[in-house]
Amino acid sequence: MHGKFVDVVVPEAAWSGKRERILRFPENWRVDIFSMNGYDLPRIDESRIIRSLRSPIGVKPLRRLAEKSREVVIVFDDHTRPTKVGEIAKIVLRELKEAGIRDDDIHFLAALGSHGAMDKLDFLRKLGSEIADEYPVYNHSPFHGYDSLGETSHGTPIEVNGEFLSCDLRIGIGCILPHPMMGFGGGAKIILPGIASINAIKHNHGALGRCVENLTPHPSTGWGKNENNITRDDAEEFARTAGLHFKIDALINGFNDLIDVYCGDFVAEQRAGVEKARRIYSSETPKGYDVIILNTSAKASEASLALSSWIPFIDEESIIVLIANPPSGQITHYIYGKFGKRVKGILSSAPKPAKKLRRLILYSEHPEVDPQLPIAGDQELERIRAWNQVLEIIKAENEGRDLKVAIIPNADIQCPRERLLRGT
Repeated sequence: MHGKFVDVVVPEAAWSGKRERILRFPENWRVDIFSMNGYDLPRIDESRIIRSLRSPIGVKPLRRLAEKSREVVIVFDDHTRPTKVGEIAKIVLRELKEAGIRDDDIHFLAALGSHGAMDKLDFLRKLGSEIADEYPVYNHSPFHGYDSLGETSHGTPIEVNGEFLSCDLRIGIGCILPHPMMGFGGGAKIILPGIASINAIKHNHGALGRCVENLTPHPSTGWGKNENNITRDDAEEFARTAGLHFKIDALINGFNDLIDVYCGDFVAEQRAGVEKARRIYSSETPKGYDVIILNTSAKASEASLALSSWIPFIDEESIIVLIANPPSGQITHYIYGKFGKRVKGILSSAPKPAKKLRRLILYSEHPEVDPQLPIAGDQELERIRAWNQVLEIIKAENEGRDLKVAIIPNADIQCPRERLLRGT
């Protein structure tokens, strides 16, 4: 490329080994950045985590809960979430040891839900070698190894990981992020779908959530709709029966650093965290721009979330560039994914944007011909591997005009203010 340029830094995909990516634009283009409110909030230190563990919401401090316990399971969110679990878990382990819990009586369980399994490299990234090399770490299987505890009032079978149920102190570590069905993550979601059976997940996401082809999502569900949400209410009843004793949920900034943490009863701490989450993950909505850049970072392996969140609020005349650069690609998802040209997940439906788009470009240095978790229909999506090629396509379509470009740095977790504050 020739001429003068301006460089813009955006966050890189979580667990990719890089913290940031540089995007270069022609100097004569107007480039505006629409960051979420919590984009550059400072990371917390250990003292903040310790205070939260020792002054939890709605339950006894973790150390007191551990004093009468024999065996502990720590359930943590998986490689599709940006939570730096190791930073929290190492402090949890210290609290448990001070309560008299032996290392041999502690193990970790990855809350995969209906996602594909993690491997040792994933465990090392999430937990760090201090934990992944020294403690047993297991994957949850949604297909077997669960015990049945009846049904929720909504008819969801309460089928829960048997290893979890065998322990007498059950701790969860995750994060609170905007979610397209449950309003926000965190809280009970670590149990349903986290360590539930595929039957339970199917009922919660399908029969209740209605997120399947030709069926309208239940009106109580959606981005930002945390209260009186039928799928969340169901998950909370499920988790209460399963016996989740202590939950820890983090909030993150634009670069996936921990900026706050909430501990205690999984309903009470999640509600407290959501109050702050509504502010930090929201931003202004760009209007009147020729090009909209939707960058993904925290959930780059579920890049379709950025389209779900933002396309209803974007002008149809805009060219959309979706950036999704996880080296591992789009996740394996047994509910919504693909397992061949004809074989699909049990609630899979053809992905499609909420409205007609002028142009949709996927920029990825790790392209997939047919991602296991689809992003958009093949007829709508152009896959481009090099940034300079993306710019050339945009230039060619706009005949040398000076363009207005809007960048949304965290489009997979960042939402329009009106969506999160009103829950629409």
